[in-house]
Amino acid sequence: MDSQISLTSCTACSTKLPSHATTCPACDYPVNTPDTPEAAHATQKEYKLIQLLGVVVTAVGVVAALADSPIAAAIAVIVGIGTYLTGLVGARDNFDD
Repeated sequence: MDSQISLTSCTACSTKLPSHATTCPACDYPVNTPDTPEAAHATQKEYKLIQLLGVVVTAVGVVAALADSPIAAAIAVIVGIGTYLTGLVGARDNFDD
């Protein structure tokens, strides 16, 4: 058979590894993380869903405030805003050039 396995090097310890490896067997450093456009698009969709969840929970808090339930309203608004900001920060940290 004349098939060749392409090799790459671990960026942490320089060990030679096959190109399909996900972690280095010598130092356990992650390699070949998904950086394809499809993987990036899926991850970006996840952050948008987190932001949407934050908006929905915040809206539930506003409805609870209108229904004279201040404790539930405060908790929902705080959790909703926190969730929304988590989605924003995650998207910014992972996709901002």
